[in-house]
Amino acid sequence: MRERGLRRAERYGLVGANGSGETTLLRILSGDIEPDEGVFSIPRSVRLGVLRQDQFLYEDQEILSVALMGHRELGEALVAKEELLARPREQFDVERFAQLEETIQRLDGYAAESRAAEILEGLGIPAEVHRRPLSTSSGGFKLRVLLAQMLASSPDVLLLDEPTNHLDIESIKALVAGLKAFDGTLIMVSHDRWFVRELATRIMEITPQGILDFPGTYDEYVHACGDDHLDVDAVLLEARRAASAKERGSRRAEGRREGREASARRKVNPYRLRQLERRRDDVLAEIEAAERRVAEIDATFADSEYYGWTPVEQVQALQREREALVQRVELLLREWEGVEQELAASAG
Repeated sequence: MRERGLRRAERYGLVGANGSGETTLLRILSGDIEPDEGVFSIPRSVRLGVLRQDQFLYEDQEILSVALMGHRELGEALVAKEELLARPREQFDVERFAQLEETIQRLDGYAAESRAAEILEGLGIPAEVHRRPLSTSSGGFKLRVLLAQMLASSPDVLLLDEPTNHLDIESIKALVAGLKAFDGTLIMVSHDRWFVRELATRIMEITPQGILDFPGTYDEYVHACGDDHLDVDAVLLEARRAASAKERGSRRAEGRREGREASARRKVNPYRLRQLERRRDDVLAEIEAAERRVAEIDATFADSEYYGWTPVEQVQALQREREALVQRVELLLREWEGVEQELAASAG
């Protein structure tokens, strides 16, 4: 692969065909894994920020403290100070307290606390909840806190891997607003087309020949290159549904041709035909019901009043229900195709 560099203040959307290795490349950039070949390096002066969805590590910490942990030494000193102050008087360690105060002042900790609070508010997390434990927040708000943690560390480069997973619409909008305000370099992997379209100023496509660096937005990239790698599953599912609808209409038209139905019934047991037709209708009805329920869940997730501070267990349960419904629709579509194929065979 040819030598490549990143441009400062650009927001890169990393895309590729399914299985091309976008997340693997991101893990190489973050230092989580080593490349199989070639050389990769980051200048020592460059501060790297990685948005990791590991909010459960901080469940018992105050939201503001979690944001401050973007600067590890400072965050640990502030937490240790709070723990020390919470001790009974007879267990108070004056020398340790002095050491912590010196560390906090050396790192300009009190100004950093004010800055972290501003970042949190800029991401839609009001000041009145900054002292609450992170566990009181929903998944979407937790991710905003982790983004605040990363921004508070003043990184030069941010790495994001599928940051919109399980987020409601309001949280995604807040995430986009926060990232647009970031003046460093951003590299993201996401299959959320709207998210990438809103943010990306350049597109890096992973191809068998190497990395294509396209200077433009995602829409401009698709127009120029003709490849749309985002929302592949949704595109395939919609295409399958459209093809299925077209096929159903075509078969119904053929069924009206003179002598078609009579010919089919002579070749197949009439009871079996009725059984297949009933099953086809039942499957279609179940698909429609499942899709209606998915739409209801999506509307619920879009309601910020519901999602903002709903207990995480309820949000996760609803998300699991949605995922199960989507999987069920996929299975039903396959069954419908099988039934239609058998009906077509009986008619031909």
